[in-house]
Amino acid sequence: MSAKSLPRWRLPARAIVIGVLFAKHGARFIFGWLGLWLRRSGKPARQAWLGRVVVDLFRQLGATFIKVGQIMSTRPDLIPEYVSTALAELQDHVGPFPFEEVVRAIEADLGRPLGSIYAEFAPVPIASASVAQVHKARLPDGRIVAVKVRRPDVVEICTFDLVVMRVWARLIARIPSISTLSPVETLEEFGRAVFAQLDFRIEAQNNRRFRENFKGHPDVVFPEVVSTLSSERILTMSYIDGTKILSTAATRSDPKRVARLGLATLMKMIFEDGFVHADLHPGNIFITPDDKLALLDLGLVGELDEPHRKGFSRLFAAWAQRDGDGMARIIHQLSAESGHDADPERFERLRAAIIEFVGRYWGQRLGDVQVGRVLLDLLAIMRRHRVRVNASFTIVNIAIAVTEGIGKQLDPELDLMQEALPYFLAHPVETGAAKA
Repeated sequence: MSAKSLPRWRLPARAIVIGVLFAKHGARFIFGWLGLWLRRSGKPARQAWLGRVVVDLFRQLGATFIKVGQIMSTRPDLIPEYVSTALAELQDHVGPFPFEEVVRAIEADLGRPLGSIYAEFAPVPIASASVAQVHKARLPDGRIVAVKVRRPDVVEICTFDLVVMRVWARLIARIPSISTLSPVETLEEFGRAVFAQLDFRIEAQNNRRFRENFKGHPDVVFPEVVSTLSSERILTMSYIDGTKILSTAATRSDPKRVARLGLATLMKMIFEDGFVHADLHPGNIFITPDDKLALLDLGLVGELDEPHRKGFSRLFAAWAQRDGDGMARIIHQLSAESGHDADPERFERLRAAIIEFVGRYWGQRLGDVQVGRVLLDLLAIMRRHRVRVNASFTIVNIAIAVTEGIGKQLDPELDLMQEALPYFLAHPVETGAAKA
């Protein structure tokens, strides 16, 4: 269905809604900010207020903005952390769309009546979000499956919304302090990620790749895609029953074992496979009745090639040695500015900032340091010094921070560096001392 097939009033009406909501929340932010300033509430409170307003705005604007906001939350190297942290709380639970639309989409894509495809199909979805909803069903051979169905018209609406976003991006790119953040190029990157999540064939490929990477793994499972019953807007996969990871106390699983297993799973994704689940919030990680870790919702991933995998492990090896100079050089090598046109003065400013940053941790045991916090602070330094790296590099940093946070809730004594050090030291870095 093309954008032209939508009712003519839909897109103008959508433009009006976007304008009204931007005006409403813009005024709300200004009055709230002034109130906080008059009460001398401090800069952190005003920053938190901005994050809250942005989240509320994106939630009311719907599918495209929610997805862009979720992706933005993984890029604290591009936007302030107080905004990315607020956006990380952005969830897209919305009411279901009519079952008649579900039937229409399945029958159109799979070419058969619903009753001849599935022996049973629950009309009430088990999950409903801004882009799709999921129904539980049973195949004629008895297998229980989860069927993910894309919302009608969501591609057309996302296309229109991204056009509106591009207009705003071009306008704010004229502001010198913002133009350095490359808002147009950044939005294009976000837009590609949004459309990748709208095409369920991509998610199906991700599922198959994760299953192959973890083939034979005794403790980690992924849904199995039923290829013959999947398409661009339909994804049929094995149904995985389980308990959300932070509810492990309600199971017989050992939370310490679960925490270590989650961390080991992420380390394998990063350093062995170079293919990382980029949406590892607790709602996408389950513990199965047979005590395995199940990872769901595989539409958003990060991919690291061999140089980036080695660079990442060398970065952590440098961190373990408290080598700020080495860390700065590794980040610079991975950045888009590392070619012949690199600015030496700019690198020296970055280098000085990272050395000063690392110096704050001198004397502290590695096990006492929260690595996720270190990574987020490092990304903030990169943002301030306008260092752009491969998006997957940042996604991996966020995945580590989130996984460590989940692990610490399950086992407060979890030591990420101790668990991951063998991976980091597999690619040692030349330290500043060694170079001297």
